[in-house]
Amino acid sequence: MVKNKLVLILCLIFAVAGCAGHKMALTRGQTSIDVKKKSIALLSVKVANQHKQTCQLDITGVLLCPQSETCSRPLPYFHKAEKPYKSEKDRFTEYLLSFELEAGTYNLRWIGTVFEIPLLITAWGKIPLDTKIDIKQNTCSYLGHLDVVLRERKDDSETRAGSLIPLIDQAAAGFSTGTFDVVVEDKYDEDMKLFASEYPGLQNIKVEKSILPQWIRPEKRIAN
Repeated sequence: MVKNKLVLILCLIFAVAGCAGHKMALTRGQTSIDVKKKSIALLSVKVANQHKQTCQLDITGVLLCPQSETCSRPLPYFHKAEKPYKSEKDRFTEYLLSFELEAGTYNLRWIGTVFEIPLLITAWGKIPLDTKIDIKQNTCSYLGHLDVVLRERKDDSETRAGSLIPLIDQAAAGFSTGTFDVVVEDKYDEDMKLFASEYPGLQNIKVEKSILPQWIRPEKRIAN
């Protein structure tokens, strides 16, 4: 039983977190930023587990696929997140994400999340975004702020935050019994101060607004 669980956990790790095709575009303390070859997109994300408050989530990364691709293989399109820049115990974690991209249209598919207590619990979930973004050539753009909440599902029509398996782990973290809510916000002034404090080179380039459209729940997308 234990052996089977470990195998399943390893499969999940490779499926969600292990597919680290790209690092974040920016590194903390970076003083020089160049968009002559590729563009950069910035996104801030706050994640709060209100369903299981002692199980606050970390972000593993973001799946960003060119519109021309089916994205059946995450590996080339997965952007691995760094550590959160801010967190409060039993309340939330916050991330400053940056992506280096060729000009074009992309599908921001999902954000991977994880809750882990080593050797005890490993649980995974996906924040289902499925929204398109347009990246202009040689630009740095701000995509906005995502306020994400994991809450208990009201009924079976609401999309689960994660799979049912492994049963105990997924339930303990709230993924199998919970669902994600996402609000897109324009916090340009506030966020740019945060980004510039972490990545000083942003003070020397123009950052354009390109705010994501408001999020639509997956079950409502299907209904429409």
